[in-house]
Amino acid sequence: MAWSLERLGDASGLSKSVLYNLETGWRKEPSRQESEKIIAPMELPAAAIDMSLGFGRWVWAAAPPPEPVTPEEEDIRRCVVGAGLIGLHVARSVYPLLVRQKLEERFARDRQRAEECCEYLRQLATVQERRERIQNAEDYQTWAMVERLANESIRAAADTPAKAFEWAELALFTAPFVPGLESRRKRLEGWATFALANAHRVGNDLDASDRGFQRAWTCWEAGEDDDFLPLDEGWPLDLEASLRREQRRFSEALDLHKRALELSPEERRGRILLNKAFTLEQMENPEAAIEALEQARSYVEKAGQLGDLKVLLFNLSVALRKLGKLPAAEDLVPAIREMVLRLGGNELDLARTLWNEGLIDAGLGRIAKATAALEQVFNDLVALRLPYDAALAGMDLAAVHLEQGHTREVMFLAGRMQAVFRTFNIEREALAALRVFWEAARREEATVELARRTAEAIERVQRQAPPKGGRGGKA
Repeated sequence: MAWSLERLGDASGLSKSVLYNLETGWRKEPSRQESEKIIAPMELPAAAIDMSLGFGRWVWAAAPPPEPVTPEEEDIRRCVVGAGLIGLHVARSVYPLLVRQKLEERFARDRQRAEECCEYLRQLATVQERRERIQNAEDYQTWAMVERLANESIRAAADTPAKAFEWAELALFTAPFVPGLESRRKRLEGWATFALANAHRVGNDLDASDRGFQRAWTCWEAGEDDDFLPLDEGWPLDLEASLRREQRRFSEALDLHKRALELSPEERRGRILLNKAFTLEQMENPEAAIEALEQARSYVEKAGQLGDLKVLLFNLSVALRKLGKLPAAEDLVPAIREMVLRLGGNELDLARTLWNEGLIDAGLGRIAKATAALEQVFNDLVALRLPYDAALAGMDLAAVHLEQGHTREVMFLAGRMQAVFRTFNIEREALAALRVFWEAARREEATVELARRTAEAIERVQRQAPPKGGRGGKA
């Protein structure tokens, strides 16, 4: 930015005549106090004076004029001042970069320490013990700790909503202890409340989640936005997009995904695109979902997170299957299964994987293999106490039987489903849909179309909670 004499005079408090005399050389050099006033509006530290003068003298010593030319004293002074101004310009350009580098180094140390503290908290038996630790230890009272606890809530949300609440509430508990301005603590409170709103979403309470996001945005916007809170501004937008998806407000969800991609750093874009792809899959748009997944691939592979790569390949296989591209969907199955096992063989992930495989087998005409797989999935989901997903798997199994004309098998399956789901506390509408199907199956009048309508009715009820399984859910 160019500084006119008038502008620099107004900013520094020095008169125009003083600045003019210095610029034209009528005065040899400013006093130390004048120098500090000149550079202050440029947002440079006083040390820049010594740096620039030292730079000018170094230039003169390193490259004096060639003999026999002997410059006058005034020429020498002008050369030193000119080189000093060059040094000042360089310092002004480099200084913010050096400050940013130091800040990033500090941010990395803060996050590493928060990771260590979070690992210690995991080993404590009760929430109260964790709170006492945070309350009594300064290392736990940092912005990075609030960020890390909120992230722990998001991780837990995939499988255990109750744990998601615990970690989000712990992040909210930590925020008031963070030193600094109250506005900064307010921003951190907003960050923790975003995680709590997401926990409500995975805990089946979409209304509470909606209210939570409103509170979180109020806190977030009341807080200051500065370089000392290096929080990803796209993160809460992507979380809210998941809520809008569950509310079937798809256009809002897609807009939030788009804004999140614009604001988030490169290392988070893969996960945002995975979430966007799932929104598109829920919109019954597998072509667009595949496009988003292919966009995510380079980011996911670069990040090297096995869990994200597993989600990408699983959802890609599901989308290809829905498009009828069964051989391409099947080609991904071995890699998906290997990743699930490498990540510990979570029972729910194994059930989802087998479910997708069973539907691929059915599409390829391998009926015996398909019915065995879907029967296993139904039993596993019942054991995991996921009644809606189990009902959907049962409908898929019934549809395969009905396509083969096996009405008696469907009658027995419907009877089992009816008995099992009476023991679960599921919505009356879902039970009513199952009862209609059971009555038709008992009369051997059930059809593939009725099985699909029953599945759609169950899915409408299930939408009040985020899908923890499902034929197109994340693995």
